[in-house]
Amino acid sequence: MFERGVSYYTKAVGMVQVSFPEDKTLCQFCPYCRDEIGLKRAKCLLTGEILAHPFVGVGGRCPLEIIETEENH
Repeated sequence: MFERGVSYYTKAVGMVQVSFPEDKTLCQFCPYCRDEIGLKRAKCLLTGEILAHPFVGVGGRCPLEIIETEENH
């Protein structure tokens, strides 16, 4: 298919929605955070970033923005 290599790439972007519990906006609660148990590390599936501290914050390249808080009554 690409016998002579790729001459250019066509880029696309998308939007995802993640619901964090209460105000716990930490990588550990994100469905795009993969715990790579055998390697003893976590990785973001959106950015490919290796996450040093997924239990205390978010990665430096996290594309998510907080937009609203929903309360259950």
